[in-house]
Amino acid sequence: MTTETRTVDVLIAGSGAAGLTAAVTARRAGLDVLVVEKEAVFGGTTATSGGVLWVPGNHYSPAMQRATGQNDDIENARAYLIEETGNYIEPDRVEAYLDTAPRMVRFLEEKSHVRFYGMDYPDYHSESAHSSIVRSIGTVDYEARALGKHLKHLKQQLPQTLFLGFAVGSGVEMIQFMKAGRSVKALGFVAKKLMKHFADVLRYGEGQQVVRGRALVARLARTLFDLDVPIWLSSPVGALTRKDGRVTGAEIITPNGKVLVTARRGVVLACGGYPNDPDRRAATFPAPAGNRDHRNPTNPGNTGDGIRLAESAGGVFNGNVSHPAPWMPVSVIPGSRDFTGVWPHLIDRQKPGFLAVRPDGRRFGDESSAYHDFVPQMIQASEGDSSAFAWLIGDAAAVKKWGIGMVRPFPIPHRKHLRSGYLKREDTLEKLAQVCGIAPAALAATVSAFNANAQAGVDPDFGRGGRVYDVYQGDPEHRPNTCLGPLTKGPFYAVRLEAGIIGTFAGLRTDRHARVLNDGGAPVQGLYAVGNDQANVFAGAYPGAGATIGPAMTFAYIAGRHLAGQEA
Repeated sequence: MTTETRTVDVLIAGSGAAGLTAAVTARRAGLDVLVVEKEAVFGGTTATSGGVLWVPGNHYSPAMQRATGQNDDIENARAYLIEETGNYIEPDRVEAYLDTAPRMVRFLEEKSHVRFYGMDYPDYHSESAHSSIVRSIGTVDYEARALGKHLKHLKQQLPQTLFLGFAVGSGVEMIQFMKAGRSVKALGFVAKKLMKHFADVLRYGEGQQVVRGRALVARLARTLFDLDVPIWLSSPVGALTRKDGRVTGAEIITPNGKVLVTARRGVVLACGGYPNDPDRRAATFPAPAGNRDHRNPTNPGNTGDGIRLAESAGGVFNGNVSHPAPWMPVSVIPGSRDFTGVWPHLIDRQKPGFLAVRPDGRRFGDESSAYHDFVPQMIQASEGDSSAFAWLIGDAAAVKKWGIGMVRPFPIPHRKHLRSGYLKREDTLEKLAQVCGIAPAALAATVSAFNANAQAGVDPDFGRGGRVYDVYQGDPEHRPNTCLGPLTKGPFYAVRLEAGIIGTFAGLRTDRHARVLNDGGAPVQGLYAVGNDQANVFAGAYPGAGATIGPAMTFAYIAGRHLAGQEA
């Protein structure tokens, strides 16, 4: 059987934001580009993300600084990153990021359909004197019909996060949806959004509002289709090809058979890291979080393919990071089998009326801290156990107002979650403790002390609500502390939290041009790695919202330009 052949300038494996950005950049530089994707849809983990980028010095920043009264510059951002990365810092790559990220944003807005907006969103370690609230940018919503025939191949949102099939967009929309059960104005806003959604469903067969990460992918993909760049779906890379130590292309396993693709300039790996590779996870994650039963909401196809391919060509895996992955507390529907049963806890635990405890009945950290900080606290408190977990507990008023995990706020019923065992509900804290396997007396003492402090608006144990980030994530209508409120009125509810992830930070060692490096520190000629296949430029730190997608797209832009013989 004869294997089909194809010759291009650049072959890109992966269709998340990193792979698509590399493709747009290389194509705009005049190169012939082919994108191949393992899954039957394009978008990767980006499509189910928030679509936010952390970009110090972005061109929206000056206006945001004027609006917020905050001053910020690259020197300040550099100082912040030095604090964040500590002894793991790679100065050359950090400088490449700081220098290039703003230019990447401008390039995409000028040369693609991608559009961003400025955000006033606090960095995750807002207690630092070098933190800011103007470094994150969001992706503007998109109309689904703009993708035309390609829409059916755009990866869907996580279905568990949809409301009646509707994908909630900006943070402003989210707030209105949360308030709809207690505010006539918010209810009207939600009703209007849903009416448009169902009108689109009747007219087009599905909703037309594409939001967040899915909007980012759709905009990048539309640009590639306009530029006649093909995206081969259900087409994983079987093996890289090499000649005289140089990567020359790859064998692609397509639905119609194998295709040998020669890449004259090089191959870019953007396969999404290894969140679903149990062996490498077990080898690199702290013991309580590295078990093989680990569940996460990432793309199921992200099984470490890119890293293994690079290693076969001499590339080196770099696990020298402060954290192997961006952590996320999650809860899991009992009996569920895939990512659709996993809920990322981004909202509830930070609101007044909630606290988190281990089975010993004691709190272990600031529930309002950034997700990447909250999980390590849980892992440390779980040392010696087979898994890292805790119980998120809320009283009736808090759950009615904010929901808890997959349980929606009032008036959405939650009986099915009680039946499945996902949600625990009891009239008293003592009974709830017994059902959850929590020490009852210790829980009673914890809640009593917590309530007294919450009434005063202070948390002497963990400083909850004492940081700008905490306050931002709280309830602006609650006083004296936006994220501290006593748990007083039953029934009381609980959901089990586990140590989840939204990607990986450990990855392939690369240089400032995104070239994969061998064990001698020299580039593997013709091979690049971007996104989560590349060891994170922040070395396992998470400085702010968008600190995964920002570097992914920046180094993809750098790789695209380097392949074209242009310095980024």
